[in-house]
Amino acid sequence: MTNYWWSEKIAPGYLHSYEVTPLYEERTPHQHLLILKNRFWGRFLVLDGVVQLTEGDEFIYHEMLVHVPLTVVSKEPQSVLIIGGGDGGSLREILRYPSIERVVQIEVDEAVFRACQKYLREISGDFDDPRVQLIFGDGASYVASEEVKSHPFDVVLVDCTDPVGPAKILFEEDFYRHVREALTPWGVMVQQASLPRTIPHVMPMAYRRTRRVFPQVGIYRAPVPTYGDEIAFVLASKLEVDLRRPQRQVSGRYYNPEVHQASFALPTWWQDLLKTPEQEAA
Repeated sequence: MTNYWWSEKIAPGYLHSYEVTPLYEERTPHQHLLILKNRFWGRFLVLDGVVQLTEGDEFIYHEMLVHVPLTVVSKEPQSVLIIGGGDGGSLREILRYPSIERVVQIEVDEAVFRACQKYLREISGDFDDPRVQLIFGDGASYVASEEVKSHPFDVVLVDCTDPVGPAKILFEEDFYRHVREALTPWGVMVQQASLPRTIPHVMPMAYRRTRRVFPQVGIYRAPVPTYGDEIAFVLASKLEVDLRRPQRQVSGRYYNPEVHQASFALPTWWQDLLKTPEQEAA
């Protein structure tokens, strides 16, 4: 295959450019999917022109998405719902916990799952594990179903894209209310809240809406180089717990208890952004 230079627009006047070998391309019913390979970052997944992960730094995102909520939930986590995350990286980290008995994953785009299983298999958890149920469908509809309310989860991970297209509903206040009902009394929810520098309205919007639903909400951060900036996460708990203090000892390639605590220390301009009225932050 012929190599070429491919660029992602991070912001006006700001591109990330990669010399790539194309591995796979498909226009799915939901989005434009690319699998590319770069000599430095390895293979990576692109959806609608936006890099979702690379083999070189995906561990930072997935470890911070998973281990922060699973270490603060007050009881040993036994059940987890993943909304999105068709690449399987979140599942990989969840299955590190011996207490896990049930994982349900809802992925809206089956093509993403199939492509990642073929071209990015090394980053994925084991979908053949008997504890894992994979469903292709709409996460917002699933979390609002009576089935979920009768079998709640200790942790809900919203491993979604930014709030455009099919993911927009996953940032609505009604969705957060359904998530709250889908959690055990001690349950927690986490969601990526985009890049505050380049997409500044998402973090305060998600923070404000979750605070109207959950009694305890925090923001934490992680540096993912190929995203072009630090990414924010919103963490919400049904109980008043210290979100900064992990209850169980876990270490990964990036995550450890010290990083967990430090990730909640927000720059002053992030704190100011969280105070911005929604119409001004948009």
